[in-house]
Amino acid sequence: MQPSLMQRSQSRLPELDGLRGAAIFGVLVFHYVYQQGPAAAGCLTAYVQRAVIMWWTGVDLFFVLSGFLIGGILMDQRESPSFFRTFYIRRFFRIIPVYYLWTTVYIVLVACAGAFVTAHAHSGQRPELGWPIYIHYVFLQNFGLFSLAGLAGAWFGPTWSLAIEEQFYLVTPTLIRFVQPRRLCAVLISFIVTMPALRVLMLWGGHTSRSTISTLLIGRADELAIGVLAAQIWRRPEFRAWVAGHARLLYAVLLSLMAGCGALWKWSPEAQTYGMESIGFTVTALTFGMVLLLALLRPSSPIAVLARIRWLRELGRISYCVYIIHVAVNVMCHAMLLRDTPRVSTPKGLAVSLLAALVTCALARASWTLLENPLLRSGHRYRYETIPMLRTAVAPVVASK
Repeated sequence: MQPSLMQRSQSRLPELDGLRGAAIFGVLVFHYVYQQGPAAAGCLTAYVQRAVIMWWTGVDLFFVLSGFLIGGILMDQRESPSFFRTFYIRRFFRIIPVYYLWTTVYIVLVACAGAFVTAHAHSGQRPELGWPIYIHYVFLQNFGLFSLAGLAGAWFGPTWSLAIEEQFYLVTPTLIRFVQPRRLCAVLISFIVTMPALRVLMLWGGHTSRSTISTLLIGRADELAIGVLAAQIWRRPEFRAWVAGHARLLYAVLLSLMAGCGALWKWSPEAQTYGMESIGFTVTALTFGMVLLLALLRPSSPIAVLARIRWLRELGRISYCVYIIHVAVNVMCHAMLLRDTPRVSTPKGLAVSLLAALVTCALARASWTLLENPLLRSGHRYRYETIPMLRTAVAPVVASK
């Protein structure tokens, strides 16, 4: 017998891990297929590259999930006297140690074994040090202040989205704490509606490059707002009941949004294109928002069933470390074993890429077991204080966020 919506709202939702696993799987496939650069027209690799050209949008799914999970936690604890303190302590334990360790390992590696790394690098260039690297400690790498290449680019390339997440953590708690719940929906919708227009103005103004717009918090705020709005819908029984009673309408909206994504795939599939940076990010995030709500509201639906696949849920559990390290691991495996840049267009290159994926997942699993999960438990020792006699309408969703 399927649990009721109220029971599901009070328990851990396995679909969230599965969706997170789908997000990191898409990102991993995209980077591993595209790291060799565009393949020659007409070859098999070129067709595969075209087929997965929008799988980088796994990052956008991460943003929607982050908005849902973090926004939901903050809504549940809005009245807590320890609201800010507990939130930021828990965020510290979840994000900072692994990220700082990864950053520090690079600095130590280059400082102590720079000559060895240079000798085995395909480019023959010594990896960078200095401010372009140190700025990652304060999560400002998404402002386009420095460009990184070679091992440094592979090591830190994916971390622009972590900077957006950290900046999101600075803004959202204050928003949810001080904006009345009945007004929060209007505020979130205003973000979702106005962000595409703002991105267009930034593009027309010419003061912000396309490579920077797509990595700024203001460029992705609507995606995070969509996740927070989904969390508010999930926590409002009347909203949830209405949405559950209009599942056909949701599927129709989802199909329309998927058609929009198909148009983007055809004519504007890359992140730094006008179509994607104007309305594409919003369309993609709305699609993922619908997928999220349908997975939660319709546990027997194909979307929910797919999201509960065991290997996807396990991949979602270790996705944080996988995301941070997967590009660098692939680059280093190809450099050490083939003395070449990553590629999948040759049998040896494909084999090494698959090996790199396995190494990435093994390292991420070890990180989860030895470091991340113990740190997560340490963070959760700090509990949100409650006001006596306070009753919340919906208990918090348990999540590894």
